Parts: sequence; C-alpha cells; structure tokens
Amino acid sequence: MPRIPFRVRQLILSSAKEEFLAHGFEGASLRTICKKAGLTTGAFYNHFSQKEELFDALVAPMIEEFHGVYGSVMSRELEDLDTGVDNELTSITYAIAHRDEFRLLFECSRGTKYEGFKDELINEVFYPGYQAVFDRYAGRTVDPALVKLILKMKFEEYMELIYGEYTMAQVKTLITQISIFSIAGFHGLLKELNTES
Repeated sequence: MPRIPFRVRQLILSSAKEEFLAHGFEGASLRTICKKAGLTTGAFYNHFSQKEELFDALVAPMIEEFHGVYGSVMSRELEDLDTGVDNELTSITYAIAHRDEFRLLFECSRGTKYEGFKDELINEVFYPGYQAVFDRYAGRTVDPALVKLILKMKFEEYMELIYGEYTMAQVKTLITQISIFSIAGFHGLLKELNTES
C-alpha cells in the first residue's frame, strides 16, 4: 500500500518538472500538472499544500547535496592544488547530472524563494571558496575584484558545459584541458602577485 502514495508523488513531481521547465514557476499551471499526472487537484493537495512546496520538493534536495559536494571539492583544493582537475570533474559531473534542477533554479524560479539563487550561488557560495583558495596560495589577501572576475569567467565556462550539447566524454576531455590551462594561468598569476607584494 505505501507504494501507491509514493508513486503518486513521483507522478506529480515528474509532471511538475516538465511544466516548470516549459513555463517557469509563475506560468506553470497546477491544473496542467495534475492533468498530465493523471490526477485530480484533490490528489495533489494530499501531497503538497501549494505550488511553491512542489517547486521546493524538486530543487531543495539537490541544493543540500550540492553544498556537500562543493564543500568537499573546496576542502581538497585548499589542501592540494594538484587535485584541481579531479575537483573540476566532480563539480561539473554533478552539475550535468542535475541539469534540470539547475535550469529550474536559474531560469524558472521567478516568484519563489529561489528567485535569486544564481546570484546567491556566485556571491555567497562560490566567491568565499574562490577567495580562500586565492588567498591561501598567494599567502595574502588577493584583490576581491580580481577573484570575482575570474569566478564569473569560470561560471560562464560551467554554464556552457551544462547547457551545451556535449557528451559526458567530451565534457571530461574539455574539463581536463581547461583545468590544465587554468592551473597554469593560476600559477602565472601567483608569480605576478608575488612580485607586487
């Protein structure tokens, strides 16, 4: 018996993801979500109290897991810069596996508490980690404007890999090559920063 409610919930979530991706949170129709799931709106309210709770159910578990993944990656990076390629692969593989959830957050979240997610991710999650890595290896505080500019370039790289039509094999090759390029540039930048001090 417990499988039936779980199955109904999964039907609702699957239908909702499709509807939110097509029309965004604000444009999504609860009636259409229920119709595509083959359910009545009454059945919907047995599982979710409102549309925003439904959106939350689609993205919140991934966000929590992502913070753990990113925290591990940054810890490794702070311990050993040579883990950079593996860290990049871990991050991008995770992002691609959760492409739909990131699209929901970046493109479809207007009208929800996640509306500013992209900016929060860049400024409150990625930036402190990037600043810590730059400061750690430079041996001093690096200009935050420089770190933010490099971070924004890196973020655009990730967006291209997530949204582009690349196979996972291509992504792995590209990330390896870009990481080699980035690490060489990082070492060159550290030399430049050391001559300034």
